[in-house]
Amino acid sequence: MRILTIMLKEIKEILYDKNVMAIMILLPIVLIGILGFAFSSTSDIKLGDIKVIYTDEGDTVLSQGFDIFIKETDKMGVKFVEIKDISKGISEIEKRKYDGYVFLKGKDITFYKNAHGDIKTEIAESMIDSFVDTFKGMTAIASQNPAFLKNSGDINLNREFINITSIDRKVKQTSFDYYSVTMLTLIILYGAMSGVFSIDMERTKKTGRRILASPVKKYEILIGKVLGVTFSVFIQALIIIFFSKYIFGTNWGNDIITVFVIIISEIIFVVGLGVSLGFIIKNGAMAQGLLNGIIPFIAFLGGSYYPVKEMGSQFIERLSNFSPITWTNTAIFNVIWVGNYQYVPTALMVNLIPAAFFIVLSAYLFRREAF
Repeated sequence: MRILTIMLKEIKEILYDKNVMAIMILLPIVLIGILGFAFSSTSDIKLGDIKVIYTDEGDTVLSQGFDIFIKETDKMGVKFVEIKDISKGISEIEKRKYDGYVFLKGKDITFYKNAHGDIKTEIAESMIDSFVDTFKGMTAIASQNPAFLKNSGDINLNREFINITSIDRKVKQTSFDYYSVTMLTLIILYGAMSGVFSIDMERTKKTGRRILASPVKKYEILIGKVLGVTFSVFIQALIIIFFSKYIFGTNWGNDIITVFVIIISEIIFVVGLGVSLGFIIKNGAMAQGLLNGIIPFIAFLGGSYYPVKEMGSQFIERLSNFSPITWTNTAIFNVIWVGNYQYVPTALMVNLIPAAFFIVLSAYLFRREAF
C-alpha cells in the first residue's frame, strides 16, 4: 500500500507538470509532423526497392520456378541481379551493397545476409522462405503425382502459388512511419530526467528526511519512485503512439503488445539510469546537463534523426551497435513491418540488464545515505 501511495505521488507530480508534459508529448508530436512532411516530399526515408543478388546452379525445375518467382516479385519492387562468382556474392553482402544473396545449388536454396541487415534484408529473407515453402509443397505433390507438373505446364507458378505473406505490393515505410518510432524512442530517453528529478526534488524541497522519518522503508520508497516514473513515461508514450496512429496515419503493425513490451523495457532502462544519477550526482542541474550531452549522441547512433545505413559510413554503423536505441528501433521496426521477432530478445536484454544494474546501484547508494 505504501509503495502504491509513493507511486501515485510520483505520477501526479510528473503528469501535472506542464513543462514536462510539453517536452515529453508536444515536442515529439511536432517533430514527427515536421520531419514527416519534410521527408515525405523528397521521399528520402522509405524502404524503396529491395536489391538481391543470386547465383543459379539449381536443377531445371528449381531454376524455372525461381525465374517465375523473380518476375512476380519484380512487380513488388524487389530487384534480383544474377552473379556468377559465389565468393564475390558473399563479399558483396559483407559490404552491405545488397539486401541479400541467394545461392541455388541442385535442389537446395541458401540465403546469405549481413548480420546487421535492416528491414529490407528481413523482408527479402521472408520472401525467400515463402518461395522455399511453396516449392517444397509442389515437389512433395509431384513426388506423389508426377503428372502434376506436366499438367501445370511444367511449372506453372502464379500469384496464388507465390504466397508472400510478409509484404504487400510495393510496401514502403513512409517518413511518418519512421519518425513516429524514432522520435518516440528518442523522447523516452529524456524520461531519465524525470528519474533524476524524482530524487533531486526530495533533496531540494527538504522532504526526503521527512519521508525517511515515516514508517516507510527505503526499498518501498525506491520501488514506488521507479514504478511511478515508469508508469508516467509510459502514459506519455501511449499518447504519442495513438496521436501518430490516428492523426499521421502511422503504421504500428498488428502486434502492438510486443511493441509495448519493447517500449516498456526502454522506459525501465532510462528510469533506472535517471534514478541512479539522482543519487550519484547531488546537483540536479548538473545531472540534467550530463544527460543532455549523452542522449543526443545515443539517439544519433540509434538512427533517431536519420537512418544510420543511409549515411554510408561503416564506422558509424559499427559504433551504432553500442547504442541501446539501435536495438530498440530495430526490434520495433522488424515486428511492425516483417513480423520478425529475432531482435526482440536482444532489445530486451540491452535495456533490462543495464536497468537492473542501475536499480541495484540506486538501492546500494540509498541504503548508505539519505537523499
